[in-house]
Amino acid sequence: MVKVLMSTLSALVSFYTLIIVVRILLTWFSGPLGYGKVYFFLTRITDPYLNYFRQFSFFRIGRFDFSPVAALIALSVIGNIFHSIALFGRITLGSLVAFTFEAVWSAVSFFLFLYLLMIVLRLLGILFHTNSTRPLWMTLDMLVSPILIRITHLFTRKPVSYIHGLLLGFVFLLTLRILGGLMVERLTTLLYRLPI
Repeated sequence: MVKVLMSTLSALVSFYTLIIVVRILLTWFSGPLGYGKVYFFLTRITDPYLNYFRQFSFFRIGRFDFSPVAALIALSVIGNIFHSIALFGRITLGSLVAFTFEAVWSAVSFFLFLYLLMIVLRLLGILFHTNSTRPLWMTLDMLVSPILIRITHLFTRKPVSYIHGLLLGFVFLLTLRILGGLMVERLTTLLYRLPI
């Protein structure tokens, strides 16, 4: 009985997560698709949950609001707890911490991939001598430059060319993504084995 209940709750959490993702994606579009009846229906279902995370100011960095990411991480952990209880009939402290690490790393890994993709696009733009005053390139520069400045300051205080900064940023972020993934994988494997 408990396993069936936990499986059902896990499925409901997965479905609710999907609804939140769709709602977030719809905010990126304007017009009838972005603000039609479906959007307003989804906001009524999802906003009470999302608003809980929006109240914490540390999820906002500049113009960016990472509260939906935190909300999705929390749902991922809760869904994994239900799933684990459904499969094994119990949950350990080690698996709870492992779920949390995996969910946080998943979000971090996504952003690392996104920045890597933006850097590659910017490098291709430079390689093919595209007009750097176009809105796409200016937006990419605005998003990538603050990260590149921080990364280059880790290695040198001297100014570097934009291309060298892009290359250094790409190598650093790719290394971070690979090594971070390996570390999280090993750590979570150890945590899952904990008997408590």
